[in-house]
Amino acid sequence: MNHVLNTSMARPFEPLRRERWHRCTAALCTAAAILACLAGPAAAELWTDSSGQFQVEAEFLGIRGADLFLKKPNGTTIKVPLARLSAQSQELARRLAMPAAPAAPAADDTPDAAARALQADLEAGNLRAMWDALPPSYQRDVNDLIHTFAANMDADVWTAGTGLVRKVVRVLKEKKEFLLNQPALAQAPVDATVMSQNWDPLVSVLDAIATSDLADLEKLKTLDVGAFLDGTGKKIAEQLAALAKAADDQKLTLTEFPAIPVEAMPLAGIANAKFSTVQVQGDTATLRIENEGETEDQEVVRVDGKWLPKAMVDQWSEQMQAAKTALTTSLPENLKKNKLQIVMPMQMVQGVLDQLLAAKTQAEFDQVIQQVMQMFMPQMGEPPAGDAPEAAADPFGG
Repeated sequence: MNHVLNTSMARPFEPLRRERWHRCTAALCTAAAILACLAGPAAAELWTDSSGQFQVEAEFLGIRGADLFLKKPNGTTIKVPLARLSAQSQELARRLAMPAAPAAPAADDTPDAAARALQADLEAGNLRAMWDALPPSYQRDVNDLIHTFAANMDADVWTAGTGLVRKVVRVLKEKKEFLLNQPALAQAPVDATVMSQNWDPLVSVLDAIATSDLADLEKLKTLDVGAFLDGTGKKIAEQLAALAKAADDQKLTLTEFPAIPVEAMPLAGIANAKFSTVQVQGDTATLRIENEGETEDQEVVRVDGKWLPKAMVDQWSEQMQAAKTALTTSLPENLKKNKLQIVMPMQMVQGVLDQLLAAKTQAEFDQVIQQVMQMFMPQMGEPPAGDAPEAAADPFGG
């Protein structure tokens, strides 16, 4: 039914040509959803940026990820980062983005209508829509799988792992400057300035995960995925969206209003995807995706009112049962057998992190890093006698 769901259930040996087609389809679905939003009529509103220096009167078109789409009186469509709006304008945008009615149903219950509705929700940054696209019985299966994992996970191993993650976050927070000034980072492929600018947002994401219900084994035993996505999951998704968008910030300008024309965006030129339902026979149907002369037909079936890829439905029960069996047999056995080998390395790393937290100067911090590198990194030098390195092959066949 939907590209995102279909991709998740794709067979592992599907040809590369088909994978590229799916990636293209995803981008086209994104563009199509945006254009669908642009077509809807809306009243003009007054929008103000966070500095209070800039205002614009424009129609609300929709929210996609961390961006707001507006149409100015002259017909120009602009993209505005939500983070650069005033608190009042952010609140207005989110209020207007809420559906006027409880999930306005499609005019007809067809796979293409369901696919477009789901894609529109995802483009608006509503990751909960993926969960809501599953039938209640499938949601119960997923929740049950998580609860089964938590019931069979060793508490000591989980505590050691989550404790390690929290301590890593502490080091990233408290020793940020020491880490950024590390000589080893000079060899990193990421520019130091870019790394510094995105450091705090990235740490915030890790901190949100480390302190969420996911890190509490007892809470994990009763976790409700839907409720999690509405709460902490939404916060994490927003932080990830803002982090992913940071690379585009240099393209934004405050010359008139903090926005850029949609026509300048990469997706603007590939919004020609068309969805149609070829045929419906009871609870089975064929969904067609057309673009630039290429057509792909996908079999979909309806389960408890939700259209899903047939391949996903055919494998669901078997995969859920296999996963549950592994969690109740293999997982406890492996944890019992290898518990010491799992916990001890984590305790050793925690000891190193304690030393890093105790460092008062850059020199002390660097000394700990150097000791760790000498302990864990292989010795560099000449290869052993008789083990001459193989000549590199010419990747171009020369």
